[in-house]
Amino acid sequence: METGKIDQFIRYVDSEILPATEDLENLEVASRKHVQKLVYTNLVDRFDSLIDGLVLDNCRCDYLTSEATKSMTQQITEAELIQLLMRSGDIQEAIDEKLKASIRNSVLRERHSKKLVSAMTAFDVPSNFKSLPRVNISTGVILEKIKPQNNQVPYSIAGYSDWLYSRRNAIVHGNGTNKYLQNDLTQLKKLYKCVPPASFRIKLGTVQIAAEFYRGVCNLLLEGADEA
Repeated sequence: METGKIDQFIRYVDSEILPATEDLENLEVASRKHVQKLVYTNLVDRFDSLIDGLVLDNCRCDYLTSEATKSMTQQITEAELIQLLMRSGDIQEAIDEKLKASIRNSVLRERHSKKLVSAMTAFDVPSNFKSLPRVNISTGVILEKIKPQNNQVPYSIAGYSDWLYSRRNAIVHGNGTNKYLQNDLTQLKKLYKCVPPASFRIKLGTVQIAAEFYRGVCNLLLEGADEA
């Protein structure tokens, strides 16, 4: 499995996100509210981009190849196949581009948490990341199992990631508001039985907890890649 982008993401967290939170601690709370949101959305966007990149880089793994070819139902004749092969200077590169194009129009059009599920499935991470409560929401640390304290935050890995991204959506698509978008509220309840309060706050701790969670997900992906 190709894991280079995971290492890049971890370096990004260590060299840019965490130092930024340390710098912000020196500012008055009122002065850093806007910047905190920017740091948070940058972190979440970077993780989402990581997932996209991992899915594309590993498009030839069995699971993603299966997903990519689901919609490939058009049949071609033997003559058409020969002509196609003759026109392809690098047939392997042509196959990769076809798989990636299909994945962009299928897997990568899904909701953030569903893309994460696809990536973790491709990396052979144990399937308990979908629904088993594993995230300590106070620290972001991923455990073997944890007892949920409420239904305002999903405790599964996929659900918690979705919740983090929903906050990002509110900030980016809601003109900086602290209120969840209605579609995200609907999906959180439908997919993860989560009913968050109508509004939220982004604090320095929010960024640090999210960074810790994403680091934990990266470690699971790396472990899965080693065993694949």
